[in-house]
Amino acid sequence: MRQSDASAANPSFEHHAIYMGPWDIMSQHLVKKGELPPGISSFTKIRLGWIKEHQVQIVKPGETSFALLAPLSAGGETLAVKIPLDDGTYYLVENRQQTGFDRILPDSGMLVLKVHPQEDEGFGTVKVMSAGGSRDFVHATYKLELSNRNLFVDNAGLFRKNNIAIIPLWKEGDHLGVLVTTPEQSAEAIQAAQAIQALINQSGNEKEKTIIEAIAAFKNKDFEKSFSIAKRKL
Repeated sequence: MRQSDASAANPSFEHHAIYMGPWDIMSQHLVKKGELPPGISSFTKIRLGWIKEHQVQIVKPGETSFALLAPLSAGGETLAVKIPLDDGTYYLVENRQQTGFDRILPDSGMLVLKVHPQEDEGFGTVKVMSAGGSRDFVHATYKLELSNRNLFVDNAGLFRKNNIAIIPLWKEGDHLGVLVTTPEQSAEAIQAAQAIQALINQSGNEKEKTIIEAIAAFKNKDFEKSFSIAKRKL
C-alpha cells in the first residue's frame, strides 16, 4: 500500500497500487473516477478490529481443511482463512463478491493475500497473489470453473516446503467454499469439486441427495469417493 508515498513524482494508480490494486481502499482509493471507492480487504478489517478472532479459520501448512466463507463485504460467521508460515508471514483467503462496498470490484471469487508483517508500511506489508498475474489485478481472483485460475500453490520454503494448495470450490448460497490442502491432493480435490459443481448446475430433485452425499464425502477429505458419487449422476 503506497498511497501514503506523497513525495512520489508519479501520482497515478499504476505507480501506487502495485501490491493490492483495487482490492483494498488503502491501496487504490478509486477504481474509476466519478464512481464509488473499492472495499476493504480482510487484512485491513482485521487490523481495524472489524473482523474478530472467531471469524478467522486457522489452517496450518500440510493440513487439509474445508471452509465456507461469507462474502467479505456482507459479513458473516467465517470471513477469512489464515495460514501461518514458519517465517512469520501468513496467507489470508477471502470471498470477494461484487456486492455492497465491493460492488465496484473488477472481478469476484476467492482472493489470496500474502502478509509480511515485518515489512514497513508502503513496502509490501500485504500483497495480492493474483490468479491472472496481471499488474492491474483485474483477474486476481481464483475460480473453480477456470482451469488456469482454480489453484494457488506454495511449494516453496527456506528450510522446508510450505506444502500449501488453496482451491476455490462451489457456492452454497452466497457463501464460497474454500479448500486448503497439499499440492499432492489438489488434482483429486479439483476433480471432485468440479463434478459437484456440475451436479449443482444440473440441479433437480433427483440429484439433491447425490449432491449432499458428494459434498459430505468431500468435507470428509475423501475426494476419490466424492468424485465417484457425483459422477454417477453426471
